[in-house]
Amino acid sequence: MALRMFEQDSKAIKALRGSALAALLIVAGNFCAVSSMAAEALKSPPTEAEFKLAKDNLAAAPKDYKTHLALAELYKRAGSNREAVKEYAQTTELNPSCYVAYHQMAYSSPDSATVEAAIERLNKLKEEKPRDLLLRVALSELLEQRKEYYHAARTLVDLLYQNAVPEQHVAKVNSRIRLLLGKAKDMQTLEKARGLEDDMEMVPPPLPEASLRRNLHASKIKEPKVMPGVGHAPLLP
Repeated sequence: MALRMFEQDSKAIKALRGSALAALLIVAGNFCAVSSMAAEALKSPPTEAEFKLAKDNLAAAPKDYKTHLALAELYKRAGSNREAVKEYAQTTELNPSCYVAYHQMAYSSPDSATVEAAIERLNKLKEEKPRDLLLRVALSELLEQRKEYYHAARTLVDLLYQNAVPEQHVAKVNSRIRLLLGKAKDMQTLEKARGLEDDMEMVPPPLPEASLRRNLHASKIKEPKVMPGVGHAPLLP
């Protein structure tokens, strides 16, 4: 059994090596992430026997986040996103540091209430772990799902300003920041074309290249101007 899991994990890592988040999780040696990636790599629909085993394990250990995560992965493989999201959410309630569950949740068509609860959970955890890169990546993905592209980028930029991104991940983080700022700019252009400029968040221009490099002087990012009553629910990857 251990050998089989090792082989599955190895296949999962190879399959997801191009993913920035997967790479970060692999380097971090996150057991939760590796288990999830192994299940994700098995694209064939789950069998009834797999579901029965997962549900039996959950019944035997309902407070173990791993049992919820395992069941969530089966639901995701089966295309049952609603059930998968519920189990991912339960996983994060039991273990708020299981960042891969947030990642999987973000790409399983979550409802807005679940996304908001997950963001709140990560924001609270961020107070305890302000320099945790995996936390910030997960948070940025959930904010991206809410189309809060500027804030999704900002949560990563703040970490760069703290020089808290390991050197080997700086390029990937910079790339994601540029992608998010590009989406923010595109959304602003679209809203402006629709005549909704007065009701939208004004996104600052993309950061200059120098401000996306560590150990170089860069001006602070200005807070975006948010018009009252529109755009963002009060809350807080």
